[in-house]
Amino acid sequence: MKIFVLLLSFIIIVALMAWYLISQDKGPKEPIKALWLAFVFGIFGALVAGILENYLVVYKNTQPGAPDVKMIGSYFMVGLIEELVKFLPFALYVYKKKYFNEHSDGVLYFAIVGLGFGLPENLLYVLKFGSSTGIGRLFLTPFFHATTVALVGYYLSRKKLSGGSFRPVVFSLLAVIVLHSIYDFGLSSQNTILAVISILITVFLSINLFILYHRSTQLDQLQGIAEVGINRYCRHCGRKNFNHHLYCTYCGYHA
Repeated sequence: MKIFVLLLSFIIIVALMAWYLISQDKGPKEPIKALWLAFVFGIFGALVAGILENYLVVYKNTQPGAPDVKMIGSYFMVGLIEELVKFLPFALYVYKKKYFNEHSDGVLYFAIVGLGFGLPENLLYVLKFGSSTGIGRLFLTPFFHATTVALVGYYLSRKKLSGGSFRPVVFSLLAVIVLHSIYDFGLSSQNTILAVISILITVFLSINLFILYHRSTQLDQLQGIAEVGINRYCRHCGRKNFNHHLYCTYCGYHA
């Protein structure tokens, strides 16, 4: 029964987080298919990461008691694999799409990719290692993967809208790879100080996700990309509601 409750808790947390991000979007309504596709990209990314890690990461070097150098190297490889498979495939797909046209889209879409990546991972950890591990991950990593890849997605959307080089995208990707590696190493090292650092990393990244989303929506407003206010857009069909009617003049639904 406890296992079932934990599994359901992870699913509910992911659903609530996705709902929050989508509901806070201030611009035109994003295509539902695109949002679901982002989630599917995340799920397949988790599958690909599992396969790559099985071949490229020595499992015994990630366990407590392994030499620190080997453990650090192994967890760096884990961070490298997971952050790349979360970001690159969907970035290549979405970058030139017409609906990827706001700063907030970089946070929204890639956070959903991260939610899709993290959900099966957390479910498998609960099923494999039991309720105690599940409870720990429920507090530490319910949307850890969303927080890291959303940071890179934010800089990708800024690159598309503002031009310039891909340098900030690359630097942010390298930064989250390093943070991911330190986070994993700290939790597995059996060192209290390092474990506390890992907890601080996940707390910082979680707070940063909300800060980034708020900042990106502000940038959209300043540049006139998105409009805010009562019924500026129909939340059903996504069209502009110029006269702020209660019901959309195009689809007839509540705006």
